[in-house]
Amino acid sequence: MSNSLRTLAASLAALCLISWLTTGVSAQEPPAAEVMTYANGRFERGELAEAVQLYESLAARGYGGTELYYNLGNAYLESGDFGRAIANYLRAEEISPRNQDVKANLDLARSMTLDRIETERDSLVESVSYLGRRWITPGELGAISLLLWTFGALAMGLLIAWRNVSFRVPLRAVGSTTLACAFLSLALLLCMIYANPYDSTGVVTAERVEAYGGPGFQYDEKFTLHSGAQVRLLDTRQGWMQVALPGGEIRGWTPAHAVESVGRGD
Repeated sequence: MSNSLRTLAASLAALCLISWLTTGVSAQEPPAAEVMTYANGRFERGELAEAVQLYESLAARGYGGTELYYNLGNAYLESGDFGRAIANYLRAEEISPRNQDVKANLDLARSMTLDRIETERDSLVESVSYLGRRWITPGELGAISLLLWTFGALAMGLLIAWRNVSFRVPLRAVGSTTLACAFLSLALLLCMIYANPYDSTGVVTAERVEAYGGPGFQYDEKFTLHSGAQVRLLDTRQGWMQVALPGGEIRGWTPAHAVESVGRGD
């Protein structure tokens, strides 16, 4: 091969490499923090549709967190989409159950809905799980349970090792109390893990939807729901979703696109 051909081949190879690198760099998605900042700016300027699109793009990329779901809920609320606002506030509440801003805006969004449906659970385990998750996350409770078990076991170990110490009575009281609290916290943790109310909670996102006696329009209409109504998700079948009102006795089938699951799938 002549020198000119070698030079041409090398030039083409370099050009291909530069093109590949440039394409790869341009195809990279912008950092999540930059997208969040840009979306927040759009929201502050009242560009709600653009802000929602940016927030949703982050959620689609797998980014979550209280801030994202809270901001997304705010954008939907300002847009008048109460259903999706409530769904995202609930996701934020699951992550940060003691966040007062989330609670306040969730209550505000619920007050704007047409259907007044109180949240109830069908079983004792679900009720305990729901109450527990309103104040603490499973991760936090797991850390507390481990700490209590450690202190309780340490106290009982000291009782066995030091049989003649003068403080056996208070040490026994501390150890037994700590182990009892550890047992209760572990029981609550198991309830929260077994029955996550957010996984079975759905929110109506359609402005109005009819619930039918079966998965199809050929069945009789049973009741009507409006945007923002919270329901329990029971089953899905061929583009239809079976939902239940609090208590579980009133059930019906709605088109799946009319109800959004709160569960984040993680």
